[in-house]
Amino acid sequence: MALCSLLQPNPSQSIAACLRPEVCFYLFVCVCVLPQLSTCLTALIKTEKEAEVRRAAVHVIALLLRGLSDKATQVLNNVLLDLDLKWAVRSDTDDVTVHHAQLALEELDDVMRRLIFPAQKLEKKVVLQ
Repeated sequence: MALCSLLQPNPSQSIAACLRPEVCFYLFVCVCVLPQLSTCLTALIKTEKEAEVRRAAVHVIALLLRGLSDKATQVLNNVLLDLDLKWAVRSDTDDVTVHHAQLALEELDDVMRRLIFPAQKLEKKVVLQ
């Protein structure tokens, strides 16, 4: 399975696994793996010693949020709380990982703002008699 290759001893192999077409296919087609993927990415962010792997895990979350856009709350409704991006911002020592986590949080903020405050259409009807 493609997700098992994320946990490679070599950081470059783990990063390459995150970018494989099979992983992207699973992300967007098979919603049933999202809880497992969320658990895997969160574990990588919190426990992985290599900064490149943590960067890749946070970057995958950011790209997933960006790709799903307004549908993120529908597709990721059960796993949004598990994606502990604030932990990465507060606790990670790698600046790039923190930056990726901030970008992911901004994406999530944009999605939530569009959900809570939808764009209002101002229309005026003019009736001629």
